[in-house]
Order: sequence, then structure tokens, then C-alpha cells
Amino acid sequence: MSLLLVISVLFVLTAVLGVVNERYLRLQPSIGLMLLALVMSLMFLGLKSAGIVAGLGFLDALVDGRYLSNVLLNGVLCFMLFAGSAGVEFKSLEKDEWTIGTLAIGATLIACLLTGALLHLVLGWLGVSLAIGYALVFGALISPTDPIAALAILKAAGLPPRLEAIINGESLFNDGVGVVLFTLALAYAQGSGHDGSPLALFLREVLGGVGLGLAVGVAIHVMLLRTQSYANQLLVTLGWVALGYSVALQIDVSGPIAMVVAGLVAGNVTIPRLSEEIRAPLRTFWAGVDDLLNSLLFVMIGLTVVVVHSLPFAPLIKTLPVAILVCLAARAVSVYVPIFFLNVTHTLEGDRKGVTKLLTWGGLRGGLALALALSLPESHDKPLLVNMTFAVVAFSLLVQGSTIAKLFKPDYLKALLK
Repeated sequence: MSLLLVISVLFVLTAVLGVVNERYLRLQPSIGLMLLALVMSLMFLGLKSAGIVAGLGFLDALVDGRYLSNVLLNGVLCFMLFAGSAGVEFKSLEKDEWTIGTLAIGATLIACLLTGALLHLVLGWLGVSLAIGYALVFGALISPTDPIAALAILKAAGLPPRLEAIINGESLFNDGVGVVLFTLALAYAQGSGHDGSPLALFLREVLGGVGLGLAVGVAIHVMLLRTQSYANQLLVTLGWVALGYSVALQIDVSGPIAMVVAGLVAGNVTIPRLSEEIRAPLRTFWAGVDDLLNSLLFVMIGLTVVVVHSLPFAPLIKTLPVAILVCLAARAVSVYVPIFFLNVTHTLEGDRKGVTKLLTWGGLRGGLALALALSLPESHDKPLLVNMTFAVVAFSLLVQGSTIAKLFKPDYLKALLK
């Protein structure tokens, strides 16, 4: 299938599933879209197993690993991160900047190391061999959170603005941290290194991403303030976001961090200086881009089951539940440790056990994890990593995402922080 046909089919399929969910299921859009796509994929797999259909060539093409990983990592992600961060106000982050920074960096690092170590240990007990290097690769790609569905559900359930800012801020910045850790872990797993120490690479990726993001933000700022044309404004923002992310890939700095910084600059410094008749349609456009790309992403996640079923069922029945439980345990510990120290230092006062429960169950995984897994070079361990990643992502979105509102009531959420 040509790329144009693939994109066209995905748009139409997403639209059809979106209408079906809105009219009949009435689930939160992200959850409904993924569930319908997953059910459709399983139906086709069942028909194939029964010999009713000969193959799944068109579905394989739709969710080809190259399409998902390249389109998401090198295309969709930059626009999603820019759009998401452009809607976040500095004021909402300032009060909890230390909390957000500690969770985005500290919790992601702890979760990466703990997930890798536990997975390697537990799977070894069960007789499943997974090299420690690739266990750490899995820990790195699965640690960043993507609480798109969780935020939508919790906001409807009465999520306080401060908790919303913490969850949103952590998810925006830990994507970049996760990609950096993934690069380091993969180099270690393959026995190849980068010039300089891992710390130097980490600092280059992070600080370079911040610097590039500021440069892109300044370029957008200068050009937007010098045009009154709506078409020019769209070209300026779309062009600089795409170019900035492309440059990040070329010079080996963190593209996700660069886009978050650029979005924060544009949303807090530039857009407020525009007149209301200019500002409103620009915000509407980027909000629409964010919604559209998220919808496409969750449909692609649901369809991906077609390319992750290649392993025999026997090992999967042991490895997939272990991966889910290990990720939940690692997330709980990685959140509790920073929250404990933040609580002791009075940086974040409140019910640390309650906040840990919320951030653990609300720490959903999404398309970034799956795209990173599919982008891995071919190896003996890749099929297992892809299957475990899909299981964790599906569980977090369908099970955790659909039960958050029932487990965390408005009165409980309001009492978590002082």
C-alpha cells in the first residue's frame, strides 16, 4: 500500500470508529477508539485462523512497524508535544516546578532501572531468558507516562488544577527523558557506546534540547509578531516545529524536550501578545491538531495487535502478566521515593500514599512506548519486548484508564494536597 492510501484509510477508519464510539459506546474517546480498533483487529485475526480470510495484508500495511515508529517518532510526536505544551501556563507549573522536575527526571530514571532489574530477575525465575541490557531498554521505553486519557477522565471527575498541572507537566518532560534513557540503554545492550560518558550524553541531550527549543521558540516569537495573516501564522508554527525536530535528530539532542520548551515559549510569551482575533483561531487550530493526532494514534495502537502476536502463546502467558505487574510496581516505587522526599522537605505537602496511588494508576503508557519498541533493530529479544510493550500499553489504557474515575472520587482528589 502507498503511504497516501495508508494515511487515507487511517483517517476514514478513525472517523468511523469515532462516530461509533460517540453514538453507541460513549466511552472516553481515547479508550473507545483503541478498544474498537483492537476488537476489529482480533476479529480479523480470528477469521484468518479459521481460514475464512487468506491474509491480513492491508492491516499489516496499516500498522507496519516502520510506519508507526517513523511517523510517530519523526513526525506526529513533535506536533503533539508542541500543541500540548503550548496550552500549559507557566503559572500552573511555577508552584510545583521542583515536583514536576523531580518526577520527570528522578521517577523516570528510577522506574527505568527498577523495571529492567525486576523484569530480568523475575523472567529468569520463570525460565524466560532476557538479557539485562534489553531489560533496561524495556524499562527505558515503558517508563515515560502518557496520561492523555487519564487527564480527560480525571478532569471530568473533578481533578484539582494543581494535580492536573503536576500530571501534565511530568508527562510533557518525561517523554524527552525517556527517549534519552532509551538511547543509552540501547547502546549498552548492543555493546556499542557513544563518545564520552553516559552522563555527558544525558546532559548533551537534555541541555541541547532546551537550547534548541529556546531557539525555535524565539524564531516563532519573532515571526508571529510580525504577521497578521492567519495562513502565515500556521506556516510559521508548523514549519518551525517540523524543522526544529528535524534539526534535533540531526545533531543528536532531545527533540521531545526541544518541542516542549518551544511550545511553552510560544504559549506563554508569544501567543498572549497577539490580538484576540488572531490568538483564538491559532489556539483552536493547534487544539484540533492535538485531538486529531491523538485519535489517529489510539486507533493505530489498537490495530497494532496484528503485528505483535508472532510469539507462541505459552511464553506470552507468563511474560505479559509479569511485565504489567513489574511496570506497576516500578511506577509505584519510582513515584513514592520522590514524593516522600518532597513531602519531608515540605516542597509538596499532602497525602503521599494517596498521591502515589493516583500517579501510579494514572500513569498511563501510550504510543511513544510502542513506537520505541517497534523502532528497535532486529534481535532475538525484540519480539518479546514488542509484545510486552503492547500488553502494558493496552492494560494501562483500557483497564487503568477506564477505572480511574471510579477509584478516585472528587472529594478524595481534593484532599490529596494541602
